Amino acid sequence: MKRTSRTGIPEPSPRTFFAEWSEANDAHCSPAYRLYRVIHRARWGVATLLVGGLTAMVVAPGGAASADPSANTWYRLRMCESSNNYAIDTGNDHYGAYQFDVPTWRSVGGTGYPNRASRSEQDKRALILYRERGWQPWQCASILGLREDADARSGRISDIHFPRAGSPTPPPAVGGVPAFPGGSHWYTYGEHSPNIKRFQDQMHKRGYFPVGTGDYGPNTLRMVKQLQRLNGLVPNGYIGPNTWRLAWTGRYTTSTKTVAPRVPAFPGGSHWYTYGEHSANIKRFQDQMHKRGYFPVGTGDYGPNTLRVVKQLQRLNGLVPNGYIGPNTWRLAWTGRYHD
Repeated sequence: MKRTSRTGIPEPSPRTFFAEWSEANDAHCSPAYRLYRVIHRARWGVATLLVGGLTAMVVAPGGAASADPSANTWYRLRMCESSNNYAIDTGNDHYGAYQFDVPTWRSVGGTGYPNRASRSEQDKRALILYRERGWQPWQCASILGLREDADARSGRISDIHFPRAGSPTPPPAVGGVPAFPGGSHWYTYGEHSPNIKRFQDQMHKRGYFPVGTGDYGPNTLRMVKQLQRLNGLVPNGYIGPNTWRLAWTGRYTTSTKTVAPRVPAFPGGSHWYTYGEHSANIKRFQDQMHKRGYFPVGTGDYGPNTLRVVKQLQRLNGLVPNGYIGPNTWRLAWTGRYHD
């Protein structure tokens, strides 16, 4: 039975007043009932918070996955490492969106090359690496100032699942260039393969080689090294994904008058130079760009101007513009295309 206020307007029962009673009717209620509404609303709000908290506990059980870096954090990392390109392979021995090298990729259970794996697999392998080693493997993490959370270095990977292995789908041809057929195998001197013949035949179509035999002999080695040298790659003679692509897209000449500049060996070993460092080797890199007219005399300090030059040099020569001076970027100071 509904109660009636002094004005004669029925007052709702506690069970129905949220659904039926509007704020406008407050003016017609007794002071005692208005106080009752405030207390009841507070009690209802507390109950709602408790229920919401319990629901959240059910939806997100106590697993540490909720402490993983956010999607935006991973996106920022990928943009810095690879411009968010999952299929990238620029010939610097680092592959895919997270720029895995092959040993690290295999240490987290990957097979083949990272850039040939699906986006989902690359994301999950990166998460495994993060849970094993935190942000330490990614130099971009320090550049971006990323901080580790509760999952970093926890070693807990039992909740990361992959679909059952199946036959990988080869990447499609891009721009008329057939996908590299070797998978994780790079062709080298002394081998015989139909794929080597296909490479030779492509160079034959361009007028730079006789009809292919499939044998990787001295003539093929000379041609491959020249192709690599003229396109800013390390002339190691291996036919890998980047060198394969150059048979369709790369610059080439058989002229003996073309003398490639002598490039000194990369002096950093396994260390790649980056923003904020000081080194005599950085000065040597800067001085080489100065000789070409693109930089003042070097100081050895890796500052903003050097970073701008390095990224531009990488961008114009098909490398990931990540700012690191590694073996391939070092080489480009002598052989790479550049303009301001």
